Formats: sequence, C-alpha cells, structure tokens
Amino acid sequence: MKSLQEAIQPIISMPTPVALLDLQGALLARRDAMEAGERALEVAAEFYHYLSELQSKLAARDYSELASRLDIGAVGAVALENLLCAEGKEFWQRLALGGMAESLMVAASRQYVKGWQVETSLVYSRATWYLSRALWRLSSEAQADLPDSQRWETIQRLLAPARDPDVPAASKALLLGRIYQVLLLSYLV
Repeated sequence: MKSLQEAIQPIISMPTPVALLDLQGALLARRDAMEAGERALEVAAEFYHYLSELQSKLAARDYSELASRLDIGAVGAVALENLLCAEGKEFWQRLALGGMAESLMVAASRQYVKGWQVETSLVYSRATWYLSRALWRLSSEAQADLPDSQRWETIQRLLAPARDPDVPAASKALLLGRIYQVLLLSYLV
C-alpha cells in the first residue's frame, strides 16, 4: 500500500483510475481528519468514475473511428472493382449508381463517430452536476459569508466551458479533470 504522499503524486501529474485506487487505499488507511478524509474519498470516487467512463468512451470512439475507416476502404475497393469491370455505357451507369451508393455508405459509417460525441457529452454532464454540488459545499465551508447568488454564478462560470457544445471534447475533459484535482487536493492539504 502506498503512503498518502506517494498516492497523491500521480493524481497531480497524470491522474488515472489506477492512481485513484491507490489513493483510495491510502485514504482508507488514514485514521486522522475523518471528515476531510471522507470528503476526499467521495471526490476521489467521483473522479475515478469520471476517468473510467471517459477512458471507456475514448476506447469506443477509437474503435468506431477504425471501423469507419475500414468501411470507407471497403467502399473504395468495391467502387474500383465496379469501374474496372464495366465497359462502355455500363461504365457510366456503374460510376453514377456506385458513387451514390458508396457515398451513402461512407456517410452512414461516420454516424458511429458522431454517436460517440453524444455519449461522451453525458459524461461531462454528470461531472458538471457533481462538481457544482461539491464546489458549492467547499465554497460554503471556506467562504461562509459569500452570498449564495454570487457563489452559484462563480461555480457556473467555472463550469460553463464544459457545458458549451462548441468547446472541443479534449478541452472539456482537461477542464473537468483539473477541477477534480483541485477539489481533491483541497481536502488533502
């Protein structure tokens, strides 16, 4: 089992689900500062779920992307075969019909990749929901005199890029990961 200090280091530099499992062990072994430890365990668990789900979605996207490229390659091979085997008037018919059919197949194969984007947006939605609540709690403890409306506005501004459909997925993943890190470290330091 890693010490708390050893377990925190990879969470700061390169967080992974495995690193969070190590941190869980170190936190469970701690006997002091139970309330902060419980909060850290809760944040670590949510961070673990976020990273695990994101890893799963990224792997699925990679496979969908590969399948789409293979489909496109197969479509190209069939189209080439149709053109090479055609003669005269049949050549132009095959070219027109084959081109239209193959274009539809390529467009259809790209829908798998678009489907990944929809599924991944759910990961970000869940994370922003949890982080809103967790940041509210932390802010309430650290700045009890801050008006609720100001607290909520600040949290929403911080999380706004993760909800923006125009922000690239990689930027959303990075932003939310950093917020999880800061939140987790606030209970460990």
